Amino acid sequence: MRMLINRVQDKESDADSTENRTRLGLLEGWVSTGVSILLCAVKGWLGLVSGSISMVADATNNLTDAGSSLVIALGFHWSRKPRDEKHPFGHGRIEAVATLVLSIALILVGFEVAKSGALRLIDPKPIESPLWLVVVTGVTVVVKLWLAVFARHLARMTRSHVLEADAWNHTFDVVCTLMVILALLSARFGWPAVDGWTALGVSLFILSTGIRYAREAIDILLGKQPEPAEVAAILESVVDVDGVLGTHEIMVHQYGDVKMVSFHIEVEAKQSVCAAHLISEQAEKAVEQSLGWRAVAHIDPVDRSHPLFDEFDRRLREYVATDKELVDFHDLRVTGSTEPFAASFDLVVCMETDKNSYDSIYKRTRKFIAGSFGERIASVEMGIETAVDSAPMERRLFDLK
Repeated sequence: MRMLINRVQDKESDADSTENRTRLGLLEGWVSTGVSILLCAVKGWLGLVSGSISMVADATNNLTDAGSSLVIALGFHWSRKPRDEKHPFGHGRIEAVATLVLSIALILVGFEVAKSGALRLIDPKPIESPLWLVVVTGVTVVVKLWLAVFARHLARMTRSHVLEADAWNHTFDVVCTLMVILALLSARFGWPAVDGWTALGVSLFILSTGIRYAREAIDILLGKQPEPAEVAAILESVVDVDGVLGTHEIMVHQYGDVKMVSFHIEVEAKQSVCAAHLISEQAEKAVEQSLGWRAVAHIDPVDRSHPLFDEFDRRLREYVATDKELVDFHDLRVTGSTEPFAASFDLVVCMETDKNSYDSIYKRTRKFIAGSFGERIASVEMGIETAVDSAPMERRLFDLK
């Protein structure tokens, strides 16, 4: 294993760099394709000799493995294409497409294997299972086990979801072949029905794997929400920058191994445009150094000159800290030269908060503002958003007179 990896890996680059991810992905794809074709041929012949439907199903599964591994190899090959005018972020999402193709193949094979197992239970047939056949099948288990360990090792090195999917696929193949061996041994003791049940068990493994990785691939292609830990890391990096009063409207986009993040930062409105721009560049650099992602910061000036601003800011922070569904607020504005004034701000809720809860959040926040400022505030405009949300913000205007 180590010899194969050393022959293709660029030792001067990190294992999860774009070049090494591609090289190691191609290695795993081509090795898995070759070994799976060999195992398919061996098991297909063993299935014909023994008459075992579960063995034929396992051979078919290995044939699908060969096809899916070929797709993986081609996916990594295509992802090496450089960025061009039509694809400025590269071709990294082809990896997710390869995973989706792999999962669809698994689902189709799972249904076919289940069908074959059911037919065998309805019409059981005798199985020839000499000891040499059981031993040869056991050897294929060892080969598949090595392939699973090989794929998982490369998946961890490259942090590749598609290689992780292929590693689990090989792992389930080991379990499936062990079930076939159980069926062969059962046939030697006069229990041929185990062959059909084994085929059904194999189909469940295949179907569950295919469905799981189809969902993950679709999430990536559609643009799934980043993990809360990733959002927390972005927030921590940005708020530590001098001059940043707060950050919000975080958006993360993933293109294979390339991730881009955009966010808004609040800065003092009284400083110059050049100074505010410098703060935004420092915030972008902080994220890029911390997470290795490309970052773009948008500046939101905060005008603290209104006589009621500091008090409103302090009380609102105290209120947010006591509400379990709120995590922050931003874009606070207090306007008007004489009382009663007008205020506006945006509340940030937990990522897990159901949108059906927004009505109650608006009502209790309105009640808090009215109780805290009385006739000094005539109206308040509020918006509610999550830390990561691509939907337009919902805003409501409340008359407090």
